[in-house]
Amino acid sequence: MTIADLLLAGATVPPTPTFDPAEVTPGPVGFFATIGLMLAVGLIAMGLMNRMSRLQARYAVREELEREEAARAAEEAAAAEPSEPAAPAERDGATAPEEPGRA
Repeated sequence: MTIADLLLAGATVPPTPTFDPAEVTPGPVGFFATIGLMLAVGLIAMGLMNRMSRLQARYAVREELEREEAARAAEEAAAAEPSEPAAPAERDGATAPEEPGRA
């Protein structure tokens, strides 16, 4: 077989179909099934979008509460810290001893 024979064999006219195209179409059942599938996918997508927006809102509220709680804890920690304690000699009214080598 030569290349020309292969090209001619591929260029032949396809045979006529042995089925009736009207029997193969989906008809009204296929139409309504497609519409139903489209509605189901649309409703699922809407539900997903609603759920995502609720989750984002919850996340934002949670972050805000955590920031407020951290600020409140920092304020309480700052208020609970005592100021620098006085040296023991100053509390008794005595003077602190001088360090050797200092005049």
